[in-house]
Amino acid sequence: MGYDQRGYGQRGDYNSSYEYDRRGSFGGDSNSSSSSRDLHRRDDHGNYNRDNDYRSQGALYNGNNGYGDRSSSGSYGGSRQEYDGRSYNSGRGDQGNNNYGNDDRSRDYGGGSRGNYDYTSSRYDQGRSSGSYEQRSYEGGQSSGYGEGSYARHYDDNSRNSHNYNRQDNRNARGGNDDRNHRGNTYGGSLDSTPRDNRGYSGNGSSSSRSNNYDNSDSRDNRGYANSESRDSRGYGGNGNSRYRGSEDRQSRCFGNSRDNNTGDRGRGYRFNGGGSRYGGGGEGFGGGRAERSSGVGEIDGCGYESIENTTMDPRLQDLWTGRVPPLEINDEDPDLQSETKICRRPGFGKEGKTQSMRVNYFSISLDKAPVEIFKYHVDVVRSPRPDERTEPQGGENPTFKGDQTSEAPRVERPLSRSVVRKVINAALQQYQAHLGGIRVVHDGMSALYSPQKFEWNNRDFPDVNLDGDGDGSQHRGSRGPPTFIVKMKVAETIAVGSVEDHYNNPDENVMPILQALDIVARHLGAQRLISVGRNFFAMKKTHELKGGKELCWGYHQAIRVAEKKLLMNVDQAATVFYEPGELMKLVLAVLNSRSPTEVRNLSEREMRNLARALRKLEVVPTHRKDRKRPIFGISPDRADQTKVDIKGETMSVADYFAKKYNVYLRYPNLPLVNVGSKKTGRENWLPIELCEVAPGQRCPNINDLDTAEIIRQTSQPPSVRQENILSQIRQAGFENDPYLEAFGMKVGQNFETTDVRVLDPPDVQYANVSERPSRGQWNLKDKKFVCGAVLRNWGVVVDANVSPRDVKNFIGLMVDTASKCGLSMDCRNPPVIDRSVSHMEVEDLMKTCFDELEDRGNGSPQIIMVIKQDKGSVSYGRIKRMSDTVLGIPSQCVVAANLRKGNPQICANICLKMNMKLSGKNSVLREPLPLISTLPTIVIGADVEHPRSGMGSRPSIASVVASMDAYSGKYSGRVAAQKAANDIQQLPHMLRDLFLAFYQSINRQPQRVVYYRDGVSEGRFYDILQSEMRALRKTFKMLSDDYNPPVTFVVVNKRHHMRAFPVDPRDADRKGNVVPGTVLDRTVVNPHRFDFFLYGHSGIQGTSVPCHYTVLHDENEMSADEVQRLTYHLGYTFARCTRSVSFVTPAYYAHLAAGRARFFLYEGSSDTASMSTNVSISSSFDFAGLHKNMLDCMFYV
Repeated sequence: MGYDQRGYGQRGDYNSSYEYDRRGSFGGDSNSSSSSRDLHRRDDHGNYNRDNDYRSQGALYNGNNGYGDRSSSGSYGGSRQEYDGRSYNSGRGDQGNNNYGNDDRSRDYGGGSRGNYDYTSSRYDQGRSSGSYEQRSYEGGQSSGYGEGSYARHYDDNSRNSHNYNRQDNRNARGGNDDRNHRGNTYGGSLDSTPRDNRGYSGNGSSSSRSNNYDNSDSRDNRGYANSESRDSRGYGGNGNSRYRGSEDRQSRCFGNSRDNNTGDRGRGYRFNGGGSRYGGGGEGFGGGRAERSSGVGEIDGCGYESIENTTMDPRLQDLWTGRVPPLEINDEDPDLQSETKICRRPGFGKEGKTQSMRVNYFSISLDKAPVEIFKYHVDVVRSPRPDERTEPQGGENPTFKGDQTSEAPRVERPLSRSVVRKVINAALQQYQAHLGGIRVVHDGMSALYSPQKFEWNNRDFPDVNLDGDGDGSQHRGSRGPPTFIVKMKVAETIAVGSVEDHYNNPDENVMPILQALDIVARHLGAQRLISVGRNFFAMKKTHELKGGKELCWGYHQAIRVAEKKLLMNVDQAATVFYEPGELMKLVLAVLNSRSPTEVRNLSEREMRNLARALRKLEVVPTHRKDRKRPIFGISPDRADQTKVDIKGETMSVADYFAKKYNVYLRYPNLPLVNVGSKKTGRENWLPIELCEVAPGQRCPNINDLDTAEIIRQTSQPPSVRQENILSQIRQAGFENDPYLEAFGMKVGQNFETTDVRVLDPPDVQYANVSERPSRGQWNLKDKKFVCGAVLRNWGVVVDANVSPRDVKNFIGLMVDTASKCGLSMDCRNPPVIDRSVSHMEVEDLMKTCFDELEDRGNGSPQIIMVIKQDKGSVSYGRIKRMSDTVLGIPSQCVVAANLRKGNPQICANICLKMNMKLSGKNSVLREPLPLISTLPTIVIGADVEHPRSGMGSRPSIASVVASMDAYSGKYSGRVAAQKAANDIQQLPHMLRDLFLAFYQSINRQPQRVVYYRDGVSEGRFYDILQSEMRALRKTFKMLSDDYNPPVTFVVVNKRHHMRAFPVDPRDADRKGNVVPGTVLDRTVVNPHRFDFFLYGHSGIQGTSVPCHYTVLHDENEMSADEVQRLTYHLGYTFARCTRSVSFVTPAYYAHLAAGRARFFLYEGSSDTASMSTNVSISSSFDFAGLHKNMLDCMFYV
């Protein structure tokens, strides 16, 4: 049963997916006239009049989804053309000419001709059509249900410059004239066109027709429409498959505008139609039902912005945007750059999605009994001078002093450690309790002390504070006794507790002072009893031994947050790695990868550096006598029996000194010594390794890959277990009986807070041959072809592992077959193989040999080298990537030997995902339009700064910036740089300029919007980073043009938080009990005024899923909460190297990966890096090998 003429046919039919508004379709970019932007008038029957004839204005009106036009290819009168012996009613781009029926007999309407095509088997035919007619090929020019070409006659009556499409050369058509259309004819008033080798067609409405040259086209062998200036480009616009205006792409295939016929929502269907899609019609899904899988769209070579007019500019600006001239010089003091960027407020809350209820690991805080004011005092702690002691300010030196430190040497005053200051303040509070009036006070262990009542004095010194015990204040050697300290206190400020309530009503009310005070109150008891690391507390009771003198310890995290309506305490389980107390020797052997101290002989320079880095600042306790713990400042260049010291004019080795002084004979004099004196030459204090023990309670900053894997195994807990552990931790914290909380009138709840969340719908993921709706954030690559598969003609294999040639050959064959199924064409089935077992070279030399052989083969430039490595070790991986990315200038793909031997097609498919992107292909795109990005050329930027881990010495930070190069967020370009430690990206303007130029060169259009996702920013740095990097963005704009200033949306991405959610109803969870992908939380635990939200973008593989926290700091694009959340969530499905959505937004993820990859580009000492990359000296010990110029537009990091 078909639709009648009053529904979707002659009367007012918008024809599939076009609702023409006053801008000439959705955003002015659908298959409307290339010149007209006015409202297209219709006659009484809803048909478009002659003033807006689509043929004459240069666009195909009817596409594949007429919904009752009874003409599958949208022909007006169904006339069919034949030019130059070709029949053009179908073809490559014919996306779903579904005939509104499943009858394969439907081929032509209105005038049969030769060469009928079976649309249901066409590559782009997109599935079934609801409500269909049984259609046939009518040879007499009669269209079923319309009479003799009735629609064609109406079309002719309402067009100005068109030929009569019912009079075409269809020899079998009833009433047709013998007016042949020859090759090169143009239609629709293309009076000024000068086509060459063009194939003009009329009446079909099929974008696949070899080339309509509509509306003043100047194309050559074009398959495009409406001002096309492309060469050999194919366009599939809207659901009528027409070419967009003004494209200059070569071999580009673009997809036009569409409209959601189910919901009536406007959208930019810039890609696909038919086959179960919401955008466009003709497939399952029209009028309600929606298929989980539907037909694909074929290959996508275009950028997705072909409908947007090319940016026109004068030659001077064109030179700036193409990089032919240097950028404009901009003064950093320009007032436009210095203007303050305000942090935006929340515009509202999201509404999209299904509502669920969640428990969150936040606990309420009550201040009902709190005082009106809290009093803050500033604290200074200084060491009391001894009458007979000579002190030397920091910076002096005694070059003659060596060996064990003696009282004759002047003492260098060093700042007191935080642990010592905390102990001294605690001792002072106990010693002078009467002077404090018995008031319970708290402090931060450094300089701030808080009291619920005001003291009777404003300033006071507390002298002669004495420390006992075995810490830094333990008994010193000699007869002078332990050190004493002076504690100085003075009033600092008075803090109003009511400022918390004021903040809810007034966002400008500064709430930080009271938050800091309450946070210190809540943490004080834990800091007195437990070991604190940041905001985490550890009892050191529950541990798990790791290799190499380390142990994993469990504890808990706590922090106070200003939430939507009240104060909350965030409590979560925490775990970190500590050094295992005991012999230092155990740790040294682990660092040197030795089993026995006797194996350690003649350490290399690299081994010495690694050992010094591992032991730096580690606190040890000497065992040859009672002494305080001391930090290690370095290691000796020589052995203990070769290092000489001068003691009272006598020179001897350190080994002899300990034998003479302490009657201690070293068992391992072959080992180096550790310096626990001073970094300054002449102030060293050498101790043998075997006479040192690691002090307890020290966090280990150096974690290797094996440690990381073990930590993940130990800390991955199901959601149910984590809930129980959190409740157990909050009971162990003792908040209910905390005397300090009671003194300040605070009460912490013992039950989880609950909140409503929303679950967003996932997008459809589109491949060339099929579309699939992900389930729980996952889908499968089986039977799917990439939307743009690369062609691999010249590649090689390097074998740097113990594998047999037969295994390598079998794996190559499997890779070739799997790649072919995925749409990656490996034309070279027998690549050269360079095997280490034959040539006995280092991996860099193997790669260079392979590269040279590829260059000599005559198959074009080398494209990629596959490296088979023994294991997942990061050292060899880093060498491989540095060689390929900075020296050779081609991507590499590593394969672990164990995976090669498995011969698993799934592993090969995963490798193909990465290789195709590295070779500039596209794996998949999203079927629905992306909010904001799809409607206008928008550059989506991800930025990150990766800092060296603690204990890595003077290594620089790595900054990375990536940017999208199309409307699909399917292709990115990236830049990396090394910089001295800083939170902001110091070279950001120049990195951004490169990416803006790449964007322009990629799509021939300037970015008209900017979305900037910034990773790696702590909450305390929000304002500073916003000011710094918005200035960098504005400077970038001015470097390109004086009047170029696109709107920017600036979003901070944070994974390092402790918010966890647990479904109240088990039916709302996934199989592992985790929160499902698409869950958005923007209530209860979010900031009351900032534009922030939590988003679960992925399905947890193991343990409890962690959401990502997004904060929109600035939004000139004025996006709603729903738009930002949907854009961010859907971008998580564009991550190219896996078939699952990822935990945080793809551009930020790519920037994170790029920064991690560039870490391998750092090297120490001189380098032989090729001149095609840029070497930058960052510090006295590190240089940075920049990307090879050939890799700038390659997604080398996937």
